[in-house]
Amino acid sequence: MATRLALPGALIGLVLGLIASDAHAPWSAVGVGVVACTGAAFALLLRSGGAAVASAALALGLVVGAWRGAAVALPSGPGSITSLVEDGEVELAGTILDDPRPGAATQQVVLEELLARVNGRSQALRGRLLATVPRALPLAVGARVVLVGVVEAPAAFDGFDYPAYLARQGIGGLVRTRDARVLDVPAGAGPAQVAAASRRWLLDGLHEMVPEPEAALGAGILLGVRSSIAPEIADDFAIAGLTHVVAISGWNIAIVAAIVGTLMRPLEQRRGGHWLAPAAAAITIAGYVVLTGASPSVVRAALMAAAMMVARFGGSRAHAASALGLAALVMLVVAPSVLWDVGFQLSALATVGLILFAGSIEARLAGLPAWLREPIALTLAAQLTTLPVVVGSFGRVSLVAPIANVAVVPLVPLVMLLCAIAAPLGAITSVLQIGMLTDAIRWAAGGSAWLLLHSMIAAGHVAASVPMAALPVAAPGWLAVAWYPAVGVVWRRSARGGELEPLPADELRPLARTRPPSALHRALAAAWPRVRFLARPAAGIAAAGLLLISLTAASLPDGRLHLVALDVGQGDAILVVTPSGATMLIDGGPDPELLLRQLGERLPWWHRRIDVLMLTHPHEDHVAGLVAALERYEVGLILDAGRDYANPTYPRFLRLARAEPGGRLVKARTGQRLRLDPQTTVVLLYPTPDDVAAPLPEGDINNASIVALLRFGGFTALLTGDAHIPVEAMLADRGLLTRIDLLKVGHHGSRSSTGPDLLAATRPSVAIISCGIGNAFGHPHQETLDHLRAIPGLRLHRTDLEGSVEVITDGLRYQASSRLATDPWRTVVGAPVSVGRPTGSIGAWPYQLPPRPSCCLPPSTSLMASSPIRAGSAASLPRLPGSWLPPASRSTLTSSRSPPCCTTSTSWRHATTAGATASSPRAG
Repeated sequence: MATRLALPGALIGLVLGLIASDAHAPWSAVGVGVVACTGAAFALLLRSGGAAVASAALALGLVVGAWRGAAVALPSGPGSITSLVEDGEVELAGTILDDPRPGAATQQVVLEELLARVNGRSQALRGRLLATVPRALPLAVGARVVLVGVVEAPAAFDGFDYPAYLARQGIGGLVRTRDARVLDVPAGAGPAQVAAASRRWLLDGLHEMVPEPEAALGAGILLGVRSSIAPEIADDFAIAGLTHVVAISGWNIAIVAAIVGTLMRPLEQRRGGHWLAPAAAAITIAGYVVLTGASPSVVRAALMAAAMMVARFGGSRAHAASALGLAALVMLVVAPSVLWDVGFQLSALATVGLILFAGSIEARLAGLPAWLREPIALTLAAQLTTLPVVVGSFGRVSLVAPIANVAVVPLVPLVMLLCAIAAPLGAITSVLQIGMLTDAIRWAAGGSAWLLLHSMIAAGHVAASVPMAALPVAAPGWLAVAWYPAVGVVWRRSARGGELEPLPADELRPLARTRPPSALHRALAAAWPRVRFLARPAAGIAAAGLLLISLTAASLPDGRLHLVALDVGQGDAILVVTPSGATMLIDGGPDPELLLRQLGERLPWWHRRIDVLMLTHPHEDHVAGLVAALERYEVGLILDAGRDYANPTYPRFLRLARAEPGGRLVKARTGQRLRLDPQTTVVLLYPTPDDVAAPLPEGDINNASIVALLRFGGFTALLTGDAHIPVEAMLADRGLLTRIDLLKVGHHGSRSSTGPDLLAATRPSVAIISCGIGNAFGHPHQETLDHLRAIPGLRLHRTDLEGSVEVITDGLRYQASSRLATDPWRTVVGAPVSVGRPTGSIGAWPYQLPPRPSCCLPPSTSLMASSPIRAGSAASLPRLPGSWLPPASRSTLTSSRSPPCCTTSTSWRHATTAGATASSPRAG
């Protein structure tokens, strides 16, 4: 009994010592330790062995805690990073400690091994630095970065002590760089670098197989990379009590051990096989910890999982409690700052709850089926011990967490397994392509992972949408002082009847028969026999395959043109989907993750190709997202205005465009015509070669924007990019403006674009403004809004108010809709024209795209999508095709990076006169 008190005493003393050191009072902990030692001496004199051991352990823990807390305190004074705070601009060099955390246009990295150039000399600095650098800068763990900026002190916000949070990680300053570059020095091949490279390889493979937002959730569950998870999904999971699903915890690592144990089970009957499975699990867990970054939270999760494994082999709750205490003790000695990590607190307390209360709660739920009883019991047990931390950190309590976990938690092992299969397969098939075999592998592996991830997202959204799913709760910090003693009393009272191990099934069945079944139990019991066959592996695989086939068939093109102004914030991004499934993306907005999520929601999960990608001009709010599109999708034709601009993202875009397998980078010029399919053309109206050679109007790069006219049947849409009024005047003088149906308002509704002359010449019926809510530029300007509202019958849509805006047309009628409004169908202003034959006024396209392999479309077909697609949200079930599939197209699932499918009828010529140039859009 006496020795049992040593570990709890040491752990409590260590925690108190760290708290005292963090409060800058380490000597108080030493004083308390001296008092504890005195108490231990008196206990020995009184022959109270248990009290003596506990007091001595408490004293030792206090001293060690005070020592460790002082040893890892934030460096200060001369030679530290804090000495440079508000000391003017300085040049710094540092080594990247962990994976960058990307934002919209920037990314954050933690730098260590810092050097500062002061008075022409290099000076080593103590401490770490949190740097914000451009998103376009390619960064990797272990790389050396040189940056120029002003070091600032972090400030508290919204009641959160941000300086203390950073100080516990050794970070003494922030810097937003004016200039940054990566040194061309090998980063080395240490364990951290190898793990980071392997993690990046698996992430790239997963992204090849699964679209957003599902891919980001899969990366969080499998590898702990949560930086790209959509905010709305993170909010839903927080409300539904599912946040633990997207954090690497002891549960995830236990799944890894269980999967390895299952695979090793056939060898257990052989000699020495009894220890083979645990050894293999231990090695796999160690490799998994390194792979996921070996951060304190992941190491903590591994130690917690090890505690539960020890409990399993030890056979009692006492072993689990002791292993848990030892794991926490080791973590706090090695990395004292994890004491303040909310993830560490929640994981440790949740494990305590599982050890103490899961068995008794499960016994009291014996009337429920086993598949329902266990997740509810585990969730309630964890909530019981983590409630003060949850309330203090997040200010709300989820009421739907037990039910939400019943739906989601059983999917986690399958998601981890399928993502672990899809990720390496995606990486391999991106470089090793075997025609339709590659497509089949991607369809099956990627589709299976996508289906389960999509189901998890849907379940989280449904749970979070329940009224009063989570209650806002404000509680003082001393709640824990009263809560945990009360929890201890409850545990002691419930433990008087004996150990609270989970009851075996043969003991639970008689207990269940002694209680009358509830209506819920009767309903579940009646439904379970009808669906339990899906739990069999063969039946489950067959059902998933049939569902994927059905979803694929339902997502074929519907024979209509879809033009979607994507909601990408303060920027532009337009997705065009032709009746036969060809795709064109015009600009990409400022946030790569947001664009990828929008594309993932609008395109079918299996669609991994963009046939035409156009960058109107190289401003960040147009080019940043296109970099991500080039990295994630197979791209055919890439159009660029060809104007140099000092933007760090633009050179990266050009490098990726030139290196795109099977793609072709072309400078866009007036008169070029892209035939996306037999019915859909895009004619470029601006700029001409002379425009590119001449100085920019107003000296503004916005006036380098490509201006294009999209035509399908009698429907026409004018896409203006960010072109200003001088460009609009050029188009009018050259006779290139005509009556249109849809206008993409220039420059996000700025007063410098969309002048009265343009509106008078085009007279659109629908106008779309793409801008971000509450943007700092005041877009759209009231003057532009007044000009638009002066047009009789015009319907104005804005992405800042309505989200993405979709226009659907069959060539005779069209309709615009968003989440807030749906316009009535309108008749197009132009007469349908045949675009199957090139007009005589436009010459041949100066190059021919290489043909695709024989499994693709015939070379004589127009520029088509590699796979027919639908427009609409992937968040809901795709609708069945509403019209026809043109005979010229064929449903070909091609997501491998092969050359473009066919020759193109796109053509161009130089505009020598205004009249000659003007003939092309009207003729085509």
